[in-house]
Parts: sequence; C-alpha cells; structure tokens
Amino acid sequence: MKPILTIFISLFFFASVYGQDTTKVKQVQLKSIEIAGKKPLLEQSIDRTVVNVDAMISAASSNTLEVLNKTPGVIVDQNGNITLNGKGVMVLINGRTTYMSGQDLANYLKGLPGSTLDKIELMDAPPAKYDAAGGGVINLRLKKSTILGLTGNISLSANQGIYARTNDALNINYNYKKTNWFAGLSYNRDASYDDDKTNRDYFADSLHVFLHTRVSGKSNTKGIRLGMDYNANANTVIGFEVNAQQRPSIYTRNNTSESSNDSTSKGFTYSNADWKNFSGNVNFLHRFNNKGHEISADASYITYNNKDAQDLVNDNDFFYYKLLSDMQIFAIKSDYVHPIGIEAGVKSSFVKNDYDSRYFNEKWIQVDSNSNHFIYDENINAGYVNFKKKWQRWGAQVGVRVEHTNITGRQPGNTAIAPSIYTRSYTQAFPTIFLSYRMDSAGNHTLSWNLGRRINRPNYQQLNPFIAYENNYTYSTGNPNLRPQTNYRTELKYQYKQWLGLGLQYNWFKDIIFTLSDVENNIYISKPENVAKGYIAMILVNLDLHPAKWWDLNANIMAGGMKLNGQAFATKMTAGTLSSRVRLYNQFNLSHGWSAEAIMDYSGRNINGQDIINARTIFYAGIQKKLWNNKASLKLNAEDIFHTAGQNNHSDGVKDSYYTHRGMFDSQRIGLAFSYRFGKETFARKRNHSDNTADQEQERAK
Repeated sequence: MKPILTIFISLFFFASVYGQDTTKVKQVQLKSIEIAGKKPLLEQSIDRTVVNVDAMISAASSNTLEVLNKTPGVIVDQNGNITLNGKGVMVLINGRTTYMSGQDLANYLKGLPGSTLDKIELMDAPPAKYDAAGGGVINLRLKKSTILGLTGNISLSANQGIYARTNDALNINYNYKKTNWFAGLSYNRDASYDDDKTNRDYFADSLHVFLHTRVSGKSNTKGIRLGMDYNANANTVIGFEVNAQQRPSIYTRNNTSESSNDSTSKGFTYSNADWKNFSGNVNFLHRFNNKGHEISADASYITYNNKDAQDLVNDNDFFYYKLLSDMQIFAIKSDYVHPIGIEAGVKSSFVKNDYDSRYFNEKWIQVDSNSNHFIYDENINAGYVNFKKKWQRWGAQVGVRVEHTNITGRQPGNTAIAPSIYTRSYTQAFPTIFLSYRMDSAGNHTLSWNLGRRINRPNYQQLNPFIAYENNYTYSTGNPNLRPQTNYRTELKYQYKQWLGLGLQYNWFKDIIFTLSDVENNIYISKPENVAKGYIAMILVNLDLHPAKWWDLNANIMAGGMKLNGQAFATKMTAGTLSSRVRLYNQFNLSHGWSAEAIMDYSGRNINGQDIINARTIFYAGIQKKLWNNKASLKLNAEDIFHTAGQNNHSDGVKDSYYTHRGMFDSQRIGLAFSYRFGKETFARKRNHSDNTADQEQERAK
C-alpha cells in the first residue's frame, strides 16, 4: 500500500476530468456527432446546483453513497446520515423518493454503482412542487440516453482496502422511431468493517468501562432496470419504468466490555439477511404547444421486504432474533404548467409498514416479553400552486404547498404485551418565495433571495418502540410519539456567471429530533426525542476557477455557527460551536488523453445532540486515460489516502456520565475502473427528465 500512496500523494496537486454530453429530449433529430466536449463538475441555476457525475474520475469505481460524500455541500457521516449544507435531506432517484433514511438509505445507495449516475441535483431551497419533507432535496438522475439506434455503456471496477469490492453496471438504450427503450443491469459486491472504541466514565459509581465493537460484513447487490418512452404523437409521451434489487448480506459483530471493577463481558452476533425491492411507475406527459403549456401525471408502486435471522451470544447466554419487515407504497400525482407563469399540482401517497421482531431463547421458544410487532400506516394528501413572473431584470416566484397527514400506529400485542394504538392527523402549509435581480443587462451579476418553510418527518424505524440490544451497557429503542421537525430558512445570494457564488443563509429549527442517551443503572438507553430548538447561520462560497489552461479548481466553502437550546432528560442542552467545511476539487487536463483529479475535504467541529464531533480532513486522488477515440477510459483512484475518515467524538450533556469514542472503517482503498461507450451517436430529442409520483415517501424507510 505504501508505494501506491506515495504515488498518489505526489499527484495530489494534479487533477482533471472528462464529462459526457447529454441532451434533453424533443422531437428534433440531429446528425451524427463526436462527443468530445467536457462538462464542468458544477452548474449553477437559481434554485439548484447540478453535479455532472462523469466529471468525477473516482465515480466509476465508487458506489453512490461514496459519490455523494465527495459532492460539494454534502456530508455523509459514519452512520450513513446525509446532510446538505448542515440540514437533513430527502433523496430522490429520477424524481422519485426512496422512502428510506439513515442506515437503511445508506445500504441502498451502497448497492447502486456510481457509474449508473448521470447527474446529481442539489436543491437547498426546493420550490413548492416538491414534498415538504427534508431540509433540502438531492435528486439522483440515472443514465438514460436519447441517442438514436442501439447505444449503451459498460463499467467494470474493483477496489481494495482491507476487503475487496466491485461496482459493475451495464446501461442500454434502443431508440427507434416513436419508442425509446432503456435498461440497466448492476452488480455490487460490498465488504467492509467498522471498528468502534468507546471509553465511558460513570460519576455516581466512579466506574470506568471500555467498550470495543468490531463489525465485519459483506453483501452482494443485484439490480435490474427496464423502461420505455412512447411518443403517441408530436405532443404526447407515455412511459413506464420498473426497477428491482436484491441484496443478501451477512455480518458478524464482536462486542467486548471491560470495567474498572474487574468485570468483563463478551458478545457475538451473526446476521443473515435478504433484502428485496421492487418499484414500478407509469407516466404521461402532454404538451398543448411548444411554449411550455403542459400537463403530466404518473403513478408509482413500491415494495421493500427484509428477512433477517440473528444468532446472539452474550457470555454464556444464547438467544435469537427473527426480524421481518415489509413496506408497501402507492403514490399518484398530477402537475399542470401554464406559460403565463402558473404551476399547480396534487399528490396522494399511502404507506404501510409492518415490522415484526421475534425473540427466541436458547430452546427456540418465542419470548413474547422481548418480542414486538409494530404496524404503521401513513397517508399524505397534498396540493400546491406556484406563480412565476419575469420582468426585464426582476424575477419572482411565490408558491405554497399544503399537506394533510393521517397517521395510525399500532401494536397488535401478544401474551405479555397489551395491544395499543395511536392516531394523529394534522394539516400544514409550506410557503416559498424566490426573488432575483439581474444587476447588468447581460445577466452576469445576479442577486437572489429566498424564504421557505419545511419539515423533517421522523423515519419509520425511529417510530418503532422495539428495544434492541447492543451490549451489556447499551440498548436502543424508537419513539412513536415523535413530532416532525420544523425548519425555517432564508438566504441572500450573489452569483457572478458560473464561477462565483456567495450566500448568507440562516436556518431556524424547532422540535429538533436527536437520538439521546439516558443512563439507568449504568446502562445507556438511546431513544429519539424532540428535544430542542436552535439555529444555523452560515456563509456559503462556491468558486469555479481556472488558474491555468490545464487546471480547473472548484472550491466549496461553508462557515458559520450553530446553537441549541433544549432539554436532554434532566440535563440542559445549550451547546454551540463555530464550524466550517472546505472542499477543494482539482482537475488537471494532461496531454494525450490523460487527466487527473485531487480532492481535499475538511469538516470542522460539529454538534449532533449529545455528541461533539471533532474536525477531520480527507484526501482523494485519481488518474484517467482516455482510449479508443474517447469511447473508453481506464481510471485509477485512491480513497482516503491517509486513513483519516474515521469519526472522533465525545459527549456533552449525558446524565452523570461522560464518554469518548473513536470509529474507524474500511475507507482507505485503491480502485481501478474501466468504462466503454458503444453505439452510433445520433441524437433525437424526445422529452426532458420527468419527476415521477413516488417522489418523496421512499426516503424515510427501509
């Protein structure tokens, strides 16, 4: 590993990248062309930032979660939680919500090769068209060609850390006359480890405990995608898309605890799980004319199913878990756009979650007192209207979205647990305002301001009251009484062309959801709670520079402060900190088809409930060679060169206790990827990307 690291350290200040040209669709045929142009890493517009994934050399050998972690403004923590400029997000795939969050969403994105991505759309202040859930929106656009005839691309990659992994994908398009078929196959072999060391001090008993947990796991994810767009006439397109994914996985967990009173305990868990996903979508688009007057509709059906068998040993005690989960989602929506500046739409979604956790003793007899069956039903009905108007230099957009939510949660009960049920129903409005002003006639200098209100709904697992055993000193449980977290946001932004963006942003939160730890009999019991209100004030800077003809540099800087004010059980929460995030993305265009990239990613001190997270800096590098008239490429990249991606944190505000924690994982790797694009490149424009119905419910599940 050391010689290779030395090579990449020496290459750190050299970086470059190629991007592929993609074309939005309309019924216009263009002649054959050679795609040789390079797209920039970032493209800015009034309400979003677009990341061209092919501009990242390392994307081909990475999974989607790793690509996100290198995206400007995005942070993925060690638990798989994704934030955009300090706020939680809703992740969409082709405009459809995943209905997953936290570790479940992370596992899903790990199984999606980065080579299947076309673009990543970052919306810090989403307009009223999008569901109100999530502080921001990240929309992952998968590759879908508009080229006539049979075309496609294949990507093969492998990378090696402590364990070997692969990310492979095949994308095919067949575009003939009125029909465009698209399909994809993907395979991901993931293997990794997590090594966590925690030191806890209990003040009441003058007790010190050392906890060491090491998790090793592997999974094999197979995915298939098939869809079609049919141009019924010059103005009407109908289509469908189906996706299926399966991920069998095995992991082992070894726990060791050592206390100052000479007590030692060891535990072991073996898990064998099989996770499956299916989604289907039908969609319709009709254009009344070529001036933007259109109506669209679509419907989606999604299922997630997981079966997990766990064998546990704690010292000399044996017990077993059978964890069964099933989720079904149906969503339908329609949107209308009029060129005078009016947009309106309606949407309904229905989600049913069924979590069944069964506990068995060493004789395989079910113990009802330690078992749990939780069923959660949710229905959200929404409508929105949006008004846009442009003058010579001024632009305005005002919208409001209204959502009515119906929730029912119930536990059927068993011989030891009485049945229970709760219901909740509420209606909320979410206004958005955008103003823009062109400071010169060419539009090179632009000022904009926006204001909006959004919410973060708890993910479905956070609502499940099931008590999970981690070790002799740690348990975790859910909270069915959680309320949504509310976020008010405003930003003033200056943009100069595509190379300079300056923003002043203020976010105010209430009913913030944190997973907190209470201490009872020296046992940490972790539970999500609405515990605080607080704010984040920050300065955002984005620079797209060209220091030399062969050197492109993107600098993304976020700096500001945050403050909490709340109650963590019996302890006041008043933590605050100044923090910053700096990401430097260097791209170097070398001669004869060679290019390289280097990334520096610095994350400053941060607060997450009772955790104070220390700063860290991560370095990445890669080199690429274009082959066969730019139709193929060979890429070599190094991830986390100095193995600094692990998390170091300590507690603040835990009752009668204090802890320090250090977590490491298999982040230092070398990767090699080969990609090849085939087919005659003759374009036929058909239709733009369409956002389909199940846009925002998949995000909170799995």
